[in-house]
Amino acid sequence: MILSQKRSPYYHLLEDAQFRHWVENIERGSVASASEYFRRLGNICKNFGTTPAGLAKMDARTATSFLLDMISYHEKRQSAGTNIEKHVMALKSWWSFNDIEITKRIRIAGRDHNAKYENERVPTLQELGKILDVADIRAKVAFALVGFCGFRLQALGDFLGRDGLKVRDLPEMRINDGKVEFGAIPATVLVRKNLSKAGHQYFSFLAGQGCEYLAQYLEQRIRDGQKITLESPIITAHAGNPWKVGSHIRTTNVGDLMRKAIRAAGFGWRPYVFRRYFGTYMMIAEHERQVLRDWRVFWMGHKGDIEHVYTLNKGLPPEIVERMRQSYAKAQRQFVTMTGEEGGDKILETFNLQFLTIAGYSKEEIEKLGDLSRLSVAQIQEMLKSKSMETLGLAGNRQKVVPLQEVKNWIGQGWEFVSHLSAEEAIIKLP
Repeated sequence: MILSQKRSPYYHLLEDAQFRHWVENIERGSVASASEYFRRLGNICKNFGTTPAGLAKMDARTATSFLLDMISYHEKRQSAGTNIEKHVMALKSWWSFNDIEITKRIRIAGRDHNAKYENERVPTLQELGKILDVADIRAKVAFALVGFCGFRLQALGDFLGRDGLKVRDLPEMRINDGKVEFGAIPATVLVRKNLSKAGHQYFSFLAGQGCEYLAQYLEQRIRDGQKITLESPIITAHAGNPWKVGSHIRTTNVGDLMRKAIRAAGFGWRPYVFRRYFGTYMMIAEHERQVLRDWRVFWMGHKGDIEHVYTLNKGLPPEIVERMRQSYAKAQRQFVTMTGEEGGDKILETFNLQFLTIAGYSKEEIEKLGDLSRLSVAQIQEMLKSKSMETLGLAGNRQKVVPLQEVKNWIGQGWEFVSHLSAEEAIIKLP
């Protein structure tokens, strides 16, 4: 990170060994925070004609006075309270590193008030559709990972562009002979702990529409001659930048490619609003009892009860993951929109195939049905019910005849006794 700051007007400050050690120490926790603190402290030194060493020589009383003067300086220039707060945090961090602690309570007007984004609403489903209509395939993948998975932008590409989501982070995705296929949809997408802001590993799901975008994007890269391996980045530099193709992109670049599509569609949102988009619609799904709150919190990378289970047990049981996948599939209908009819048919066909397979239909039975995308919801429900009745040994009704000595076992499985049919048989029914 230090070398990457060579173009900074404050690069000369790194000649101070103590200051450089401070920056490097912050960097071990977060490269982005180190870069921001470096820039803000440089700005403070420039505006007040001082140096990091000069600040480090202050006693607590002088430091407190300086801090209050700095706050007043920014208030006179009508800086936002959130911006002033970040300057204060950087300054306090530098002083703390030099064993200078500010004990007085410092008040900052509007420190929790961000006027720039306070009225920013999340897009509607239709507005997202308009943005996707004008986005290129690389931007579509970014929108899907942020808007359909709930990921932060830095998960797609970190601050320096040295890491980000990789092909291996989608364990159900397979690439064979230039074609991308998914073993399960919605597909699991893993966020490694070094990409997580909270510092823990978690996962979310990518809706079928996002899987379709990703397949198109990776197959396009393969046709362009890129060798895609498990370590390949999910999103790489544009083909117009040959020096960077095949490597990860920076967080700012992820934001740029998303912002370009947002502006082209005529909207003024910041890219991060699509993480809020995911969170908002998942909150609605939680209210409608389609997903559990713990699952929603976990998918967004926040720490909660399920995070402890996932971390301590090194993974969740497969049956829990599948239940989460099913809940996500129900909830996604509120915030996923397919902009092309052909793509929509393919996604619907995939969903119907999964439902029928889980219900117990054989490959031969499914092939006889023809185009699965043409099956209505009512038809699918009826077919699932029919297969369930067949599995239970019922011929179109809810009753069955069983040996009298087996009645107790059937009742234990949830069936209800109806009557004796003979001295040896009885009639039972589903409740």
